[in-house]
Amino acid sequence: MGASPHLASGRWVRILATNDFHGAFEPRRDSRGVLRGGAAYLAAEIARARSECRAPQCTAVLLDGGDQFQGSPASNMGYGRPVVTLFNRLGRAASALGNHEFDWGQDTLRARMREARYPILAANVTDTSGADVPWIPNDTIFTSGGVRIGIIGLATVATPTSTKPSNVADLRFTNPIPVVDRHAKALRARGAQLVIVVAHAGGFCASTPTPTCDGEIIELAQGVTERVDAIVSGHTHSPLSTVVNRIPVVQARSHGSALGVLDVSLTGADPVIALRDVLPERTTPDRGIDSLVRAVTAPLQAIVNRPIATLSEPMSGLVLGNFMADAYRAAGEGDVSVMNRGGVRGVLDSGTVTYGELFEIAPFANMLVRLTITGAGLRAWIEKALGQRELLARFSGIVVTYDTTKAIGSRVVSVTTSNGQPLVDTQVYRFVYSDFLNANGDGLQAQVGVQRVEELGIVDIDALTDYVRRNSPVRPPRDERAIIRRP
Repeated sequence: MGASPHLASGRWVRILATNDFHGAFEPRRDSRGVLRGGAAYLAAEIARARSECRAPQCTAVLLDGGDQFQGSPASNMGYGRPVVTLFNRLGRAASALGNHEFDWGQDTLRARMREARYPILAANVTDTSGADVPWIPNDTIFTSGGVRIGIIGLATVATPTSTKPSNVADLRFTNPIPVVDRHAKALRARGAQLVIVVAHAGGFCASTPTPTCDGEIIELAQGVTERVDAIVSGHTHSPLSTVVNRIPVVQARSHGSALGVLDVSLTGADPVIALRDVLPERTTPDRGIDSLVRAVTAPLQAIVNRPIATLSEPMSGLVLGNFMADAYRAAGEGDVSVMNRGGVRGVLDSGTVTYGELFEIAPFANMLVRLTITGAGLRAWIEKALGQRELLARFSGIVVTYDTTKAIGSRVVSVTTSNGQPLVDTQVYRFVYSDFLNANGDGLQAQVGVQRVEELGIVDIDALTDYVRRNSPVRPPRDERAIIRRP
């Protein structure tokens, strides 16, 4: 395919952007049943985009917005090493440091960073005294086609609650705006002709009723005062292709399902941004990467392809989260259970459900915890879950009615148990959730009315697998458990 028309004149740097790969070596279906992604198909799209960028008018650089490793059997069983091998083969220039890079602890992360032939950057991470962390690089200058490109990395400030807090207890994740200003100025002093930020920090854009964008990465773009030429974003798994404060921002969904293509001019022309879907049915896979994928996945086939149950219809989103909460309530013998929204990592197709499919929706190996908690404490916990942009919890054993027009902390209208009885503040309930939440992951540790904490020794994936097997053929739960009261 020929070069894009705008690349025929002037000089351009083509930024090829991925983010939140999460070990997605193989294609997977989205909630509409469309097959997307797969490392071999993503590699083919990268090669095509590179081939359109022809010297001397254009040079390409491949960047990543973080969260490379966590999420699939092929990656997790190798603690991320297979993804580093893949990214090395693809020719990454740099990556941001994602929150899930910490999921197996700092020793494992440091091992992966040593193996990577590309730097994993986070300039806004310090130790508890505010000093630089020696093993986490801040920035780099990458030379491509004779162009010196300065790259600054950032981690989300939400990292302490979006990995297990104990994994990063000795680190601090600071306001990135002054950090970017400082490093952008220093990089230009070192000879950088362009400055690009790779940030594991995200945002959302809505087109109705008027185009608006918000989120951590939008606030960053609005706040910087030094010149930044482009931002590669991640973390929110959302499509971003916008310009904020004259800075083009791109985020290519997640799991290699899209490739961000951002062309930045060296001669003053406007940037050109596109998100290209990675669709296996339309793409010839890269043969070399396809061989790598087969080598990585083949030894695990007996495990991941093991049939567990049958499913009557697909499950995703809210329904799947409710179903997972049901599984954990059953395993923990609880009155109430919850699943955090961010822990629901995929979809389930109808038909045969395999262990590998269950693993990909619950890859974190969290342990179940059972609390004895008062009704008042449980109500306070629910208020926490209602205090964010979106409802952070999926429920089992209760029905919550709430009003988002009320002040945070006062949004619960009513809570009833599944049999229709109102929650009693003075009564005690058995409340099951994950050790991630109990360690204040997502800011959702129960702190009011807790009388007893029991670590059950049950891994969430084991509880889910057992529940699915015992309830085959599985039917999605259809009851409403979170009801918004409309004013």
